[in-house]
Amino acid sequence: MAVTETTTQSWGSRLGSSIRGVLIGLALFVGGFPVLFWNEGNTVKTRKALEEGEGACVAVESVAEVNPENEGLLVHMTGRADTKDVLSDAQFGVSDTAIKLEREVEMYQWNEESHEKKKKNLGGSETTTTVYTHKMVWSSQVLDSPSHPEEGQTMANPGAMEFEGGEMYADNVTFGAFRLTEGQIKRIGAERPYAFPTNWVCPVEHTVRNGAWVYVPNAETRSNPLNGRDVVAQPRIGDMRVRFSVVKPHDISLVYKQHGDSFVPYTARNGKKVALLSDGVKDAAEMFADAQSANTTMCWLIRIGGSLMMFIGLSMVLKPLSVLADVLPILGDIVELGAGLVAGVLALVCALVTIAVAWLFYRPVLGVALLAAAGALVWWLRQKRAAKAATARPQDPVRG
Repeated sequence: MAVTETTTQSWGSRLGSSIRGVLIGLALFVGGFPVLFWNEGNTVKTRKALEEGEGACVAVESVAEVNPENEGLLVHMTGRADTKDVLSDAQFGVSDTAIKLEREVEMYQWNEESHEKKKKNLGGSETTTTVYTHKMVWSSQVLDSPSHPEEGQTMANPGAMEFEGGEMYADNVTFGAFRLTEGQIKRIGAERPYAFPTNWVCPVEHTVRNGAWVYVPNAETRSNPLNGRDVVAQPRIGDMRVRFSVVKPHDISLVYKQHGDSFVPYTARNGKKVALLSDGVKDAAEMFADAQSANTTMCWLIRIGGSLMMFIGLSMVLKPLSVLADVLPILGDIVELGAGLVAGVLALVCALVTIAVAWLFYRPVLGVALLAAAGALVWWLRQKRAAKAATARPQDPVRG
């Protein structure tokens, strides 16, 4: 069953809201310029730092001993990240010799979803019909109680988790004859599900383990010794389920600057840091290639994000025009479509110009070449258009 709510906003109210949004739109539009400019510079600096690092990197065959001759050098090493630390979760009776122990918690809660449908009315007002639907879900986030509960039903969420998720790390992790820092330890991955021992007993009463999950009935159920509800098959609001994952000792590969019996990031000439760590056995070339690929991906994501900032900002700046025209809905739709097209074209042009200017600043040779190519293309298009116009012009009659 769903709950439907219908509201109507007057033309004047819509116009006022759109005018107030102009300032926000301007801020978004202007903010896109430094984001795009910074992104190009950061990408170039990161690429150059990685290239410098790859050229300076020294491959070390063994981590069994600390070689003083490599002090201060950027080194590539592969070896076993190991620890003897035992990580324990006393609440659930879980412990293991591991680099990392993570507890993930989900709670059974009401989730409210809304779907809006807007209709413009003659005169400029707008009617919004919102349909609220509800279902019970397992979620790792604490969800608010539904704001539009269904009639005759109590839809209240607990508001807090009795048991919270978290991570703990080993204090002492060795890498052959070396020791890893806290930051390096936290970069080690390759998580896998915790293996419960056959004699495991959970200190929390009335829990049920099903596969990797430990199901915990809500506090009301646990306080009632006569309540034999199957928490797995019949979950109720407030029930929780918990699962654990561990990072066991395993081989890793790293590219860092050797500093005593540990490692610190390598600082390139342009100030960018080079510090690579991967799970498994990887050679230096593969690690640097992965880092360059990640740098390129991040560059494109920020390019798209900056361009969207400009587009959304310009759309908000032009919004009052379509709201003004909404007195006649069909006219408002036409203006809104035109405004969206204008915003898209202007945002694309501004984004490309900003990136080109950044290239002139950070990559002058490539920037000049691209601008020259763009200029040549514009000139060719103008010439082709002029030739087409001349061909279409009527010829003068031949005089006898």
